Amino acid sequence: MPIQSLLLDAAEGHFARRGVLATRLSDIRAEVGVSVGAVYHHFPNKEELYIQVWLRALTDYQDGFRTALVECADARSGVEGAVVRHLQWVSGHPQRATILTAPRPPGIDERADSPNAVFFRDVTHWWRVHEHYGTVRRLDFDVLYALWLGPAQEYSRQWLAGAMTTDPTAVAPELARAAWNSLRNQE
Repeated sequence: MPIQSLLLDAAEGHFARRGVLATRLSDIRAEVGVSVGAVYHHFPNKEELYIQVWLRALTDYQDGFRTALVECADARSGVEGAVVRHLQWVSGHPQRATILTAPRPPGIDERADSPNAVFFRDVTHWWRVHEHYGTVRRLDFDVLYALWLGPAQEYSRQWLAGAMTTDPTAVAPELARAAWNSLRNQE
């Protein structure tokens, strides 16, 4: 595995467990077993390393969400599938999920805005097609997002913090049904 990937993996674990401020580059370097120069060859500072870890987590999450929508046969399977995929991702990648639930890194906006814009454009397009055919409600995206993923995200936050002990995948079917019931067109 390339050194850069090893550094990102080690950093992900440290940032998720200890936070950015408490994480030291020397701990990451020691875990991977590389020189100081090797770390700085790939990442000029801890902030850049954290940004790269954060962007990798975001990309991984968004790719999985898109896949859930692409794999769906209809609006219901897309809405429910995206909630299930969200909770499976959190359960399967708790360190990445912890990083994404933390505050965004300073200086990330310009690098995250473009991929986010593409992601939200794709999801909005998928939604508007189903809205056009009357299977889902017409909603502003902010409200749509809150109804679709709000409960799953809150459960995820609580589980990651240790306040919930039931794995997110176990509650996924119920939260997926709730999302569909709140978003389907009932007229």
